[in-house]
Amino acid sequence: MSEQHTTTQNGLTVVICCYNSADRLAATLKHLAAQRHPAEFRYEVLLVDNASTDNTAAIALQIWELCAAPGGCMKIVTEPKAGQYYAREKGVNEAAYEYLVFCDDDNWLQPDYVFAAWQALRNDDRIGAVGGDNLPVTDAGAYPDWFAAYADKYALGIPAQASGYITGRGFVLGAGMATRRSLFLSMYAQGFPSLLAGRNGSSLSTGDDFEYCKRLLLAGFKLYYEQRMQLYHFIPHQRLTVAYREKLMAGILEAGKVIKEYDLAIRVHNRNRTKNRWRLLLLTPFRIQLIKLNLSNRLLIDEQLTLFYLSPFDSNAHPTRTFIKRFMHYLKTLPKHYS
Repeated sequence: MSEQHTTTQNGLTVVICCYNSADRLAATLKHLAAQRHPAEFRYEVLLVDNASTDNTAAIALQIWELCAAPGGCMKIVTEPKAGQYYAREKGVNEAAYEYLVFCDDDNWLQPDYVFAAWQALRNDDRIGAVGGDNLPVTDAGAYPDWFAAYADKYALGIPAQASGYITGRGFVLGAGMATRRSLFLSMYAQGFPSLLAGRNGSSLSTGDDFEYCKRLLLAGFKLYYEQRMQLYHFIPHQRLTVAYREKLMAGILEAGKVIKEYDLAIRVHNRNRTKNRWRLLLLTPFRIQLIKLNLSNRLLIDEQLTLFYLSPFDSNAHPTRTFIKRFMHYLKTLPKHYS
């Protein structure tokens, strides 16, 4: 990805990635048009038509014209390559503002959402991503008995009791996530595309939002919860079946294999970030041997990963692990701000 135009910090871009979204957009756009903000604040709704075969774009324009949102405007772009990551990438590249909110086509952002997201990011440059309360709403008569146990898998949840850092949680939900355009471009620079391309039409592959958070954490940024950011995630009755749930879980479990590798890298990085690299390279092989001889209570995986990530040489490790190692070395080339 490369910078194509100059952006401004005096506003925010809401990126909506759409695949055949004509039937879902009305409530989403009406809520965006009803945002509360100071008169001088500006925001744009950037709708990315991601390989749709319905009339998503035309319907979106009709709805927005009826809403006549003060301070807001709409722009529509197309991304023919199917996949949520590719749609978000397109939206980020086309955004007019440095500050972003990723809004799904079934997210109903409450009136203070956009301005609160802008304020949170504008006031603290240590924050890499911000999330809020994601609450459910449905057209079903009732939620199934199993729904509460799986609610977080439907991009729902309240991360904390009050606004503040939630870095230790390890993620911000992609639905409604706020971040910076410059950060997104840095985290997915050329040579480091997403390992998890996100949902693709009928596919329920997932995890690209979690992957983005993991990259931010490796770069030294914090995650934040803003309680003024509240959205309702519309869940149609068709998605409250056991068949859909199991398909969703299969995608989550598959993505989890990649996310686990990021988590291991973050753990090792945080343990060793203030230690002398060359001393660790000398000591770690001896520690590994002591563990194998049952003469140490250290974790073998931690020591093996320490050696792997600190070594200047590539190995025949799992390709995901090798990719993350290259990404971590890339982070060292960025300005000190990325720590």
